[in-house]
Amino acid sequence: MLVNTKKPKIVYVLRILLPIACLGVLFFIFYNSLKTGEESSAQSSTVTAVAQEIIRAVAPESKWATATGEDYEIFHALVRDWAHLSEFALLGALLCWCYFAYTFSARYFYLPVSGIVAVPIFDEWLQTFSMGRASALSDVMTDTLGGAMGLAFALITVLIGATVYALKKKKRGRISENGK
Repeated sequence: MLVNTKKPKIVYVLRILLPIACLGVLFFIFYNSLKTGEESSAQSSTVTAVAQEIIRAVAPESKWATATGEDYEIFHALVRDWAHLSEFALLGALLCWCYFAYTFSARYFYLPVSGIVAVPIFDEWLQTFSMGRASALSDVMTDTLGGAMGLAFALITVLIGATVYALKKKKRGRISENGK
């Protein structure tokens, strides 16, 4: 009996697209780290204003919809933290999916895990070269948590996908044995 060892075409597409996506997210992260403190603050203030508009449309009575003063500063800090968490969650997911596009062996799984630890450290160090910026351990922790959440999400999706694939393969095997 011959075993089909040919990989589906999608695997080769993923092996091209996922590393490019990882590099794109890294570029985005490092590009933002090289902005001056003034540029970074202006960008996050714009995002905060958009978030307030969305909240105003959905929940106009919320204190965040019209936050000013100290409440605004708290909301602005939350927006910045969510931005950090989100971009690193995306990176963590992409690193995990990229890893599994090449292998299902657990032997080198430390590679994407190392990435979600090393990139936040490098990112914060890089910020020290931008005027008006400083590194913060809390940002490294937030970024690493985001990366871990993204990696966990991607790992769950890979496990679900592998389980569904195995069940379909098993079902196809039973069908071909029965001649149906």
